[in-house]
Amino acid sequence: MTTFKLVVTLKSSKLRDRRSTPQFMHKKIAAAIVLSSLYANADVLTATQRFFGMGGQYPEYTEKDGETGASFLDQAPYSPADSDLGVQEILVERAERAPLIFDFSTSILRTDNAPGDNPLGPGEGDQSSWISASSFALAWRPHVAQGWFADVGMGQDFLRYDRKNATDFENFNVRLGTFKILPDLDDTVVFARLEYQRITSTSFRDGDYNAQRIRAGLQKALWVATRQQLSGSVSGAYEWSARPVFLERNELSADLAYSYSFTDSLYSLASARASSFNYDQFGRDDWTYGLALELIWQINENFRANASIFFDKNDSDTFGNTNEFASWTSGLGISAQWAF
Repeated sequence: MTTFKLVVTLKSSKLRDRRSTPQFMHKKIAAAIVLSSLYANADVLTATQRFFGMGGQYPEYTEKDGETGASFLDQAPYSPADSDLGVQEILVERAERAPLIFDFSTSILRTDNAPGDNPLGPGEGDQSSWISASSFALAWRPHVAQGWFADVGMGQDFLRYDRKNATDFENFNVRLGTFKILPDLDDTVVFARLEYQRITSTSFRDGDYNAQRIRAGLQKALWVATRQQLSGSVSGAYEWSARPVFLERNELSADLAYSYSFTDSLYSLASARASSFNYDQFGRDDWTYGLALELIWQINENFRANASIFFDKNDSDTFGNTNEFASWTSGLGISAQWAF
């Protein structure tokens, strides 16, 4: 970001005297407020946007949580006759007690745009870096009544950059909600939940950002065929509280994900996400886009490994392109899931 310096040459005592008048002071204060708001909008949200989906913040709702079979699509092993019969599905009887699901993942990534200690400094946010990313998450989804399930979850993410002038982050989230699969609407899933999110930078005591919001939306498998599946979701979120207050915003998002199983344990996943963010202050509006391509190996029921590449872009109408960025991120990771 370019820094501008305003230089004023005083040529007369009359001009000097004007500095002490109330009208001149009001203009000076107003200018300072405008400039400070532009600088304040260089925020932690923009710097960590790629990793908001970590820790189960955007879960996929199914009745089979905790039953991660060797096949990603929860299908029977393929046989030469499957092309004639279509996709085979195994129906699993619902357990009397909903399991507590624990997820852990860790990745080593490389990005070409690491957030700097000073996001306003020239070139600070435009440097490559290695990233260590780890996540822990817990989820519990008991059946409540008449097909409605509760959705209780929490997660903690850790981002560590190897570049010394890059800022490390932690991302904590909690959700409490409900969802239901609607057979009359071709198994469309409707969901609603309360969310709390808190971002810190190496200090759990001092938070850089926190927000409370309500989110609602729909998820649906749009197309299913042998070895393939296309699913999508739309959601909207309303925030009634955020700190700092200038980061309070509302969101509309849409996702598409296409999976292709090469074998019963090896599959690819291509996904796209677009989000519109409307901020309550300063008239700020952002559009965020994300593309991802992943190759995932389901090693066994509990462990999987993946190779991924992501592209992310944020367009903002703030002055001087303060909150705009584009980045490529790629790497390798392993993850595990257990149900108790």
